[in-house]
Amino acid sequence: MAGTTRRLREERLEGIGVCSGVAIGSAFLVDDPRGRVLRVFLQPEEVEPEVARFHQAVGIAQQQLQDAKQRLMDALGEEHAYILEVHLLLVQDGSFIRQIEEFIRDRRANAEWAVRDVTRRLMDVYDTISDEYLRERGSDIADVTNRLIKILSGTKPRDLSDLAREAIIVADDLLPSVAAELDTDKVLGFVTNAGGSTSHTAIIARSLNIPAAVGLRNITSRVRTGEMIIVDGSSGTVIVRPTPETLRFYVEQREREQQQLLRDIEERDLPAVTADGVKIALRANIELLEETEPIHRYNAEGIGLYRSEFLYSQSPTGLPTEDEQFEVYKLLAETSGAAGAVIRTFDLGGDKLRLEGFEAEPNPALGLRAIRLSLSVEEVFRTQLRAILRAAAHGKLKIVLPLISDLDELRSAKRIIAEVERELREGKVGHAEDIEIGVMVEVPAAVMMVEPMAREADFFSLGTNDLIQYLLAVDRVNEHVAHLYEPLHPSVLRAIKFVADAAGQAQIPLTICGEMASNPAQVIMLLGLGVRDFSMTPSAIPQVKRVIRAIDLAAAHEVASQAIRLTTPAEVNRHVQTEIARRWAHFLTTASTFV
Repeated sequence: MAGTTRRLREERLEGIGVCSGVAIGSAFLVDDPRGRVLRVFLQPEEVEPEVARFHQAVGIAQQQLQDAKQRLMDALGEEHAYILEVHLLLVQDGSFIRQIEEFIRDRRANAEWAVRDVTRRLMDVYDTISDEYLRERGSDIADVTNRLIKILSGTKPRDLSDLAREAIIVADDLLPSVAAELDTDKVLGFVTNAGGSTSHTAIIARSLNIPAAVGLRNITSRVRTGEMIIVDGSSGTVIVRPTPETLRFYVEQREREQQQLLRDIEERDLPAVTADGVKIALRANIELLEETEPIHRYNAEGIGLYRSEFLYSQSPTGLPTEDEQFEVYKLLAETSGAAGAVIRTFDLGGDKLRLEGFEAEPNPALGLRAIRLSLSVEEVFRTQLRAILRAAAHGKLKIVLPLISDLDELRSAKRIIAEVERELREGKVGHAEDIEIGVMVEVPAAVMMVEPMAREADFFSLGTNDLIQYLLAVDRVNEHVAHLYEPLHPSVLRAIKFVADAAGQAQIPLTICGEMASNPAQVIMLLGLGVRDFSMTPSAIPQVKRVIRAIDLAAAHEVASQAIRLTTPAEVNRHVQTEIARRWAHFLTTASTFV
């Protein structure tokens, strides 16, 4: 009896919020596709029939994936087809198929066991990758594995294409093909044990603008289908079997959010101008082409940062061709308006980009990554530059170079860009001349050398995520030290002020493009430190714009000037909370949640 009572209690679980908003509804558990696979030793005469059975399963999987891809296109649009394109390419890949055939023949193993063993070894490689986005691409292999094993074992998947009522999907991990089978009109939210901010679940949730939380570890064991749950996609909190008081609180919060969405639409065309009349630029960070639609929805001033490595990680070969890149960059140029788009050259490490001759490194954050890798694999770098320069003839594009730590790197990159421009000119290939070249300021060495760099760069993009990590020597995804990751650490504020002053003296633009640009309290501090240009997740623009329109720069400067003289993060946080409550309580009523 005691156990029954315990299950009826409200439970709160903390995960990673990947799409803001509140969802309230009944849970719908998606079956875990990973069942037990048994090893069967084949007799010699059974081997070839088993290979034939495997090929038959591959054919069925290809047809299922084609059907799922069409459903995904119907639900989300053609630009999302890439999510299942990788799966199709995998089950069509001759090398992949041969490895499983050879396993069946050499080990005289059943096809289910061969598929599981071969793909598990592939997934082990992905597990060693430190980059979160690329590591999570192992889910593509898992998806194909589960599909093949289900077909081979005769397991019938649960039909999710027609949910009986609106529901919140709860799963171990929402694989892309499962998402393709959902009736998205009835999905209120997503909750998964696995995943991170760049997982397929996160991408799909943001594309559909559905509240979602991932990385909850054990949510599937804490809730049953039909039980009520609440998803707070902003904080990552999931509440199972909420009390009436909790339910009432979140119903009211959801109503406030819906009212705010209406205000966002009404205020879309209001300028981002401070109370004392200073214009502030609000741009969008994007990773995927489908995110260009929210840019226009929130009236962003172009794309402040396009992370081109996501283009590389989506390519089946890891190396998209010049023409494949050109088409993507051309679309960015054509859709980003007069403000244009800033393309960051690929920020990948030698252990992540699948290039011959590069092996995994023990500490990739400090290894051969970003501009260092680009200068080491110059032909790959030149291919990307050719594509960008060609696309820049169709709209305004800029190039920003990641992880620059000294002037030699900047000068070498500029020399290569000039050479590529000359080659295009001599070949009479249409391209942009004198494209603007910027520096990502994200390591302490760049901060210390920012004044001479300002004389040779056309603009600065300050990446707060990496800068904070390197300044404080803190890995923010490491649960043991994540509490030390402090955006308002005095050293961080002083570094930003130093960069802003150098950019101002050299009269070059400075854009803040890390997570700090999306945080209202931190934006106030950044304004006070002299920053006038921000690039952020598109959905953060309305809230940041309201902050900007409500404050005056003199007050922001006063708050920041006092904060920068403090000596500990705790002192700065208390100071900012107190000043926000004192000066701007009328529009930031929960100041402590923004710091």
